[in-house]
Amino acid sequence: MTSRLLAYRPEMELPEAVGTLPLQQEDELALAAQLLEVAAPAQFDAFLTRQLDATLAGQQVRGTPLEPPLRKLLRQVVAPMLPLHGAAAQARRQHVARVFGMELEGLSPEDKEFELARHVVHLLDAVNTELAQHAAAGGMAARAPKAQVEMALLRVARTLAPGLLRQAAQASAQIPNGGRWRREDGHIVVLDC
Repeated sequence: MTSRLLAYRPEMELPEAVGTLPLQQEDELALAAQLLEVAAPAQFDAFLTRQLDATLAGQQVRGTPLEPPLRKLLRQVVAPMLPLHGAAAQARRQHVARVFGMELEGLSPEDKEFELARHVVHLLDAVNTELAQHAAAGGMAARAPKAQVEMALLRVARTLAPGLLRQAAQASAQIPNGGRWRREDGHIVVLDC
């Protein structure tokens, strides 16, 4: 081996705000396992509480005006994806895989369920982190909490769950009279979809 390879010391990039670190892998795995046990809306609410408590970003959102619209939006978006386990949930798993742009061929049914649950947990954590970062920076303070939550979900969905954006676009296309929209920060936000 050359000495150049032995001397290589890559620099790690850390998030700017220490209070908004994403979930650790062990926590993500534990939450994914807990998500697989969710079978009813009340259980999903309890899961959301555990998810918010799992990171500093989630804890920064808890108890603020952002929490109620966040819970409501996540119930609308994520709860229909659940449960991910059981024979009856196969069509639901296919739908969730499309939302996340995942290919699940070659995995056992249990592995498919777990990978989907991990992606859902990662999405929830990313939305919490996005909200906490923008709240700390004061970037969205002028907006209503509901608009802040929607913008955070849209930003995160672009990279983690592009299927959610397609669903929102299809829903807005089904609104009579074309629906309503507004431009915010160079983005078009579709309302009431």
